Amino acid sequence: MLLGLPLCVLAQDPPKTNSSLQVADVLLDEAPYIYNGIVFSGDARGSGFVAGNSKVFFTAAHVLSSASESGEITWNAPPVWVGGFSGAEQPSLEGAVTARGYFRWTKYATHATESGVNSRAAFGRDIAMAWGLDNFFDGEPAIIDFQGPAHLRKPNLSMITGYPAELDYTGESGGYFLHSTEPDFTPFRATSTNYLYATHISTGPGNSGGPVWSQDDSGLWKVAGVLVSGRPSEAGIYALSSSVRSFLKAAAPVIGEPRKSSKAVRTVGGSTSVMVLKKPRKIPDGLHRWTKIPLKSIKFPTGSLVASVELDLTVTTGHRGDLIVVLVGPDGASSMVHDGQGAGEDDLLIEDLDLTAEFSGASAVGHWQVLVQDRLTGDPAVVTKIELEVIAEVPATGSGS
Repeated sequence: MLLGLPLCVLAQDPPKTNSSLQVADVLLDEAPYIYNGIVFSGDARGSGFVAGNSKVFFTAAHVLSSASESGEITWNAPPVWVGGFSGAEQPSLEGAVTARGYFRWTKYATHATESGVNSRAAFGRDIAMAWGLDNFFDGEPAIIDFQGPAHLRKPNLSMITGYPAELDYTGESGGYFLHSTEPDFTPFRATSTNYLYATHISTGPGNSGGPVWSQDDSGLWKVAGVLVSGRPSEAGIYALSSSVRSFLKAAAPVIGEPRKSSKAVRTVGGSTSVMVLKKPRKIPDGLHRWTKIPLKSIKFPTGSLVASVELDLTVTTGHRGDLIVVLVGPDGASSMVHDGQGAGEDDLLIEDLDLTAEFSGASAVGHWQVLVQDRLTGDPAVVTKIELEVIAEVPATGSGS
């Protein structure tokens, strides 16, 4: 029996009961509607919401991935977020915020490839959390209900919000307006995983990744699930539980101030590794020999290739013309970062240096290192900051995180 379809798939049956209606403009700046946003990923779009931390947003994993004709899952580049929007035409992406990376369950792609994207096994892991250095929402984020499976199985007041591209599978355009089902006492049916479903609810393609809200006894709306599947008069969700804290734990080091090295969390996979210098490193003055500074990366799955590289570097010195700096990747690919430029000037400050062209397609698996020489005496140098961010093309079914 067909369990449901990712909400980018058009079904032909007409809608039935509780359907998505456009949210009135006067409500857009109020909770819980204010936390919603549109997620652009590759050539697709979905829905999402900011919760738990203003520098992260949640969506469905299938919004960030694509399935080939053979069923093989491939992951897209980090998505683009447009929050606080509701209108007929696609919003301009000039002011949008691009995520720096995202986390998802490592088993999602395996189950989606082996059992199909419409399987309970895939839906039960169909969640992703994107992160960035800037806030996706200015203010306190939505509150996560970590008891979502229990609360949504009971007839608590709940509703689904998001941005359906088509309304209720009829083919009628939803534009880019924020929509919501009517708040209703709908008990969702449980399965053996975090995947729950309910009948007599119709949303529409494009709503994937939108939040499922549950109201507590005080009237506060908390996000208790992520919409991951649907067909006319049936909605399927990934219910949020305490396991979602794993995503927040994985993101905490890289979104903090100061940033720290990525933290590998068991069962969670990511597309980005952030590596930082943990303590200042003195460079021998006038020694024509490399000082090697190793950087520990999270473990990318075997076969992962570099998609992009960005470097921040600070070296304090009285004469940066003495310095030579090289970045070396895990497989030996390298890039000359600085080669004696700026004679007569002091500290070497490099911010957001894009080295993608030099490393694109090289292996991302293993550790990176920065090589430094201070070739003339008289001006001691100290490396005080290294912040290396590597985004990898990760094989969908590879192991590791």
